[in-house]
Amino acid sequence: MNASPLPATGTAPVRLTSHAEVVAAAHNPKVYSSATSRFLHVPNTMDGQEHATFRALVDSYMTPQIVSGLEPVFRDLADELVRSLPVGREFDAVNDFGAQFAVRAQCAWLGWPAELEGRLLEWMDSNVAAQRSGEPERNAAVAAAFDEIVRERVDAASTDPVLSETVTAQLASELVEGRELHTDEIVSILRNWTAGDLSSLAQCVGVVVAQVLSNEDLHSRVTYLSRREADERGTRELDRIIDECIRINDPFITSKRVTTCPVTGAGGSEIPEGTRVILDWAAANRDPEVFGDPDAFDPDTNAPHNLVYGTGPHVCPGRELSTMELRVVTRALFGSDHDFSRTGPEWLTAEEPPLGGWAHVKVLFR
Repeated sequence: MNASPLPATGTAPVRLTSHAEVVAAAHNPKVYSSATSRFLHVPNTMDGQEHATFRALVDSYMTPQIVSGLEPVFRDLADELVRSLPVGREFDAVNDFGAQFAVRAQCAWLGWPAELEGRLLEWMDSNVAAQRSGEPERNAAVAAAFDEIVRERVDAASTDPVLSETVTAQLASELVEGRELHTDEIVSILRNWTAGDLSSLAQCVGVVVAQVLSNEDLHSRVTYLSRREADERGTRELDRIIDECIRINDPFITSKRVTTCPVTGAGGSEIPEGTRVILDWAAANRDPEVFGDPDAFDPDTNAPHNLVYGTGPHVCPGRELSTMELRVVTRALFGSDHDFSRTGPEWLTAEEPPLGGWAHVKVLFR
């Protein structure tokens, strides 16, 4: 594999916040390399042909046809979970619903047993707490704990004939450039699909619910779209609404890069080779030079500039999958026979940096 151009020791990171700067850097991987870690992250920290090769493999598991086939499965999971929620008693859209759905959907997709759900939920709590702490050792321990879960599932898929048709087993049998994937590569890909997406999906559910319930007109429109029979036009509108909710309060805060040569930054400042660079997606998604009033809700106008899923060669491969998951969740919650509303003035609790979105979104069915 390619040697990692790790950042120079002691070089202070540079944060890019404007929409133009972030987009330019994301589309220039030769200068802004993604190889920012000495640890294996497939394909996130790869560049060039190596990235293209592994990215093609990852993309093959998230085609529109595959996502379309998963939609009825995920819809049933979301509807079942909504039916289990209490009526007349508050629940947390992030933790009591979003996290539960994220775990069940991932297990259904990857062929992991339902018995693993409790362990994954506990891991999600530990992961969020570790990220809030900012302690490298704590984050490393949490990452190692998740790798252990993934390795167990890879081992099970390779030895149990019953699991031979699961996504995990299929991935374990893949070839890249004529060779079998190393176990570390399989684990890294599965970690990328699950570890980050579990918490991210739960946070996105909270963001969408909070945004919709904070806007009476939007609430009415989303309820209408969720209760009517789905069609292509309504699906497209709902997807854009969801993307715009996340743009306004983006839980995908940043990505890391490292410069491979000296760069002239905004205002003529010089960025040395080997400098750590932070692409601030959340700030770029609220750049007034592009979006005007960043809190103004305008899905159609803002859609071409929305960076929720990134841009460039490292654009999120799971965009269609995540959008579908959020769509079925939104339809399940707002399409319920019960009125869906917030609980009161203290219904929102902001997440702590470096995380984004909401830590708690207290709602109820009436």
